[in-house]
Amino acid sequence: MQFSCNQDTFSKYINIVSRIVNNKPGLPILNNVAFETVKGKLLMKTTDLELSVNTWIGSDVKSEGKITVPAKQLSEFVNSISEEKIDFEVEKQSFNISTDNNSANFNTMPFDDFPSIPEIKDEKDYFVRINKGDFANAVNRVAFAAAVDDIKPVLTGIKMEIEAETVSFVATDGLRLSRQIVKIEKSGKQKSLLIPVRAFEEISHIVSELDSEDEWVKIYIVEERNQVLFKFADVELSSRLIDGEFPEYKQIIPTGFKTQCEINKMDFLNSLKVINIIARSVLGNKMILDIAKGGVSLSATQSDLGKNQSRFDCKVEGEDLKIAFSAKFLADILNHIDSEDILFECSEPVRPGVFKIKGEENFVHLVMPMML
Repeated sequence: MQFSCNQDTFSKYINIVSRIVNNKPGLPILNNVAFETVKGKLLMKTTDLELSVNTWIGSDVKSEGKITVPAKQLSEFVNSISEEKIDFEVEKQSFNISTDNNSANFNTMPFDDFPSIPEIKDEKDYFVRINKGDFANAVNRVAFAAAVDDIKPVLTGIKMEIEAETVSFVATDGLRLSRQIVKIEKSGKQKSLLIPVRAFEEISHIVSELDSEDEWVKIYIVEERNQVLFKFADVELSSRLIDGEFPEYKQIIPTGFKTQCEINKMDFLNSLKVINIIARSVLGNKMILDIAKGGVSLSATQSDLGKNQSRFDCKVEGEDLKIAFSAKFLADILNHIDSEDILFECSEPVRPGVFKIKGEENFVHLVMPMML
């Protein structure tokens, strides 16, 4: 096996595929990236048995073959050199890399030991496709609300509800919930998929890293393996589906409010920074919002430290309201909204606070309150 690649190209794609490699896998082969040359093209792929990534890259293939090589170390070496051209050659059990001024040799493992991963059989047979900008925006606004532990596996994923003309992305950890609805070309299809949040984060990263003219993230369903496959440009990412029932969330989204504030995001964030000096030492990062005509006051109290307060002006409609939240949860949602004009709505101190984006109907975020 012998081939040559441009350093920029190889570095970009080895970085993408090596991101999912586990630092301490149960199987040594999972440390490796698999290379295969087919009809003058180079295929590289990695897997941790939960996620898998494969991509074709441009290369000058001189002789074909198959091999696996330690992914992280290879990526680190290629990223550290500056030469434009890199030559690769497999000799016996060694993967040899050379440039004008640098060289390295990596031990290999047999390609046949590498787990099989799904690949697209017919590129036109996608279930649905989503504009890459809409996809990345939805993941940014939703993914952070998913649970980070495995106590309830169904909460570690994002639910995709595919309808005839829309796709809803929904995530919750039980204390907050985000939903973003994205309009799609009319598909006439309906399906719900529960996919690990990490899969969305990885494909969103791929979209941001690749300067591709491709406008679409295509989604395929691999029924026989209970998996979903995303494709963007030349990269395919597959993931297992999460088994279990996602919470029935629609009935908890309020349809009205007694208090509404039109808030500038940076005003809110600046006050949160002040309050967090105390709130970060309080159990649950608890802070209090006191909403009255003309503005919002934030305060936090910690018996061993003291108390602080910050206020900002905003338009308030409806009743005055005092309600408590986690300062961290409020900062999280504000940092994942790319608009300066935010609506905050609530009805009672024991009901969820609702964040919306002014002028948009397709996004909503709920935060459960804390006891006053």
